[in-house]
Amino acid sequence: MSMIQCNKNNQHCKENKVMSNINYTIDTRKGKYITFIERQEIEYWRNRDEKSIKEIAYLLGRSERTIYREMKRGAFTKWDTKKLEYSTYYSADIAQNKYEYNKQAKGPDMKINRNIELADHIERELVVKKKSPEVIAFELKKNGFEDSLVCAKTIRNAIKDGNIFLKIEQGKIIYNKKSNNKKKRKRKAKKTPPNMSIEKRGDNVESRGEFGHWEGDLVVGKRKKSAVLLTLTERKTRKLIIKKLPNKKAKSVVEALDAIEREFGVKRFRKIFKSITFDNGSEFADYKGMETSINKSKRVNIYYAHPYCSFERGSNENNNRMIRRHIPKGENIDKILKKELKAIEKWINNYPRKIFNYTSAEEKYRIELLHC
Repeated sequence: MSMIQCNKNNQHCKENKVMSNINYTIDTRKGKYITFIERQEIEYWRNRDEKSIKEIAYLLGRSERTIYREMKRGAFTKWDTKKLEYSTYYSADIAQNKYEYNKQAKGPDMKINRNIELADHIERELVVKKKSPEVIAFELKKNGFEDSLVCAKTIRNAIKDGNIFLKIEQGKIIYNKKSNNKKKRKRKAKKTPPNMSIEKRGDNVESRGEFGHWEGDLVVGKRKKSAVLLTLTERKTRKLIIKKLPNKKAKSVVEALDAIEREFGVKRFRKIFKSITFDNGSEFADYKGMETSINKSKRVNIYYAHPYCSFERGSNENNNRMIRRHIPKGENIDKILKKELKAIEKWINNYPRKIFNYTSAEEKYRIELLHC
């Protein structure tokens, strides 16, 4: 027998050995850990045959999520003499050692990790429907999925784990707060117009006891001179209004308020808009224009938050963050159509709010309109 023929036979034997697990299905493997023999098979397929995760999952009768986690567990980097660069490989020994080490201090698995259908459902709700972990947990309970009940903290921990949801990056977790260690520059505070400070607002505005007091801001796009979004949020109900402006100029803001007044009608506008609180940006500097109605009378009271205190307009800031789920920072607002903005506005206004026991802002707003 020639050397070439012998090598072919040996290769055939190896293929028969690693293909021995094809007859297993995902159901037969459910709840069983990957063995060291399977790790050796993965190492051979991945490093020698360069098979994909999908192919390996099929050959082992495992889910792709399981193989993906296993690849991360046994990953190491070394110099590739053919490609002349560092490449990532899989080691069965490294993966087995990590498995044995983690097994010693292992606690109970998260319910999401044990239930693939639940994990897929939550991932779809997070990525496609852009819901928060709190809303997902509430809806699972509301719809009676007793076997799938998880709390919002569990979902957030699963996102942080990084091995359960494959389509979510840790840095993009909803409402994820990042620490900022950069030194902040000292900025000179701008002067608030006389008698228009947020401190002049009445107690009924501060307590959100009265309907009709709004907070406003701009959501900017890719370029400073491109289109922006004027966002207005009613403090009591969290109702959101979005208007697209051609630029950040104060004149454009005044024209947008004029347009809103025409939509509601002068008399109805004054009942629904009693005050608006803005920040100290130059785009909101024309307080006289914003206060003056299209019929030249006074239509609304304008107030200004303290410089660099965005938390004083917290409801509006939260709605802006929800807009960013659909329009990420850096996206060109010029290209966004009016109907797309209306769809985003509708989605936010009909979003279940934890603060309202998962009633939407639109429902609260309509109730208040009945008393106007």
